[in-house]
Amino acid sequence: MKSNKLKPPIKGSVETLRVLDIIESTVLGFDRVTLWTDHPAPEIPTRLVERHCRKLEVRSGHSLKFNPVWQTEIRVFQPSRQALIELQSALGARRRTCVRYTEPAADWLANNYEGATAVYNFMLERLRVPYMRQPVKFREGTAYFARRKSHDGTKTGTNVVMYADRPSKLWPVHRLAQPCCHLEYRFQGVETLAQYGLLSLSDCIGFDHQAFWREHLRLFKLPSKAELGFHLAANNADVSDTALRKRANRLLDRYRRGDAIVLQDCWRENSIVGDLVSSIDNTPFISGVTM
Repeated sequence: MKSNKLKPPIKGSVETLRVLDIIESTVLGFDRVTLWTDHPAPEIPTRLVERHCRKLEVRSGHSLKFNPVWQTEIRVFQPSRQALIELQSALGARRRTCVRYTEPAADWLANNYEGATAVYNFMLERLRVPYMRQPVKFREGTAYFARRKSHDGTKTGTNVVMYADRPSKLWPVHRLAQPCCHLEYRFQGVETLAQYGLLSLSDCIGFDHQAFWREHLRLFKLPSKAELGFHLAANNADVSDTALRKRANRLLDRYRRGDAIVLQDCWRENSIVGDLVSSIDNTPFISGVTM
């Protein structure tokens, strides 16, 4: 968690400084890892591994569909790095592993759910996930940045999910039951996992969570409403700032979700937005506990 020691002041907008004041601590780690091993019935000391994760499931006696080499499925929920090390030690050096699903996650912990929602709205207004062409979907308080399943019923290779109505379950803060804004990437399938170097248990142990979020937590700030309104109709710019702001509001209100504007959708449907936004340094949001 964040240290209580005095830190040098952080530069940024008033909105950024306010949300950083709300965040009590930051936790980075895997929310879930699913892998297979080539042993038909490995002897895994569940209690030992579960000292360092929230839950461990081992399903022996069946092989991976279309690939009988992989004979035991292992699911680890909210593991610390030590949990993965203990699991690797139990499997032994001679056993191969194949990761099939992972969820790198970031939790921003707040004092209450009102604060967690404020962080959620801040992220919703500033988070950009490239290459996702579908509109953000909201179901039961959770934002999905891609379809959960393709048209043929198979799970999508990559999804980004965010919510703020549940306590953090990440190790080691899961026992605090503290409200948080939770953001996670969901990677499914070998081809997708290969892009992020997550093909084996060893890869998960060595995964650099801060480096991952440094690259993939892409935050941007919209211009002022007057500037946005000007660029929406530059050939008719000889109008008052009030008129320009009204023009901007007409656009932004189309992408409003509660108290926040969904930047992902606004950017996706209006290419001019990409030319007007300015990037936000994500360093203060990822300098937390890494598992």
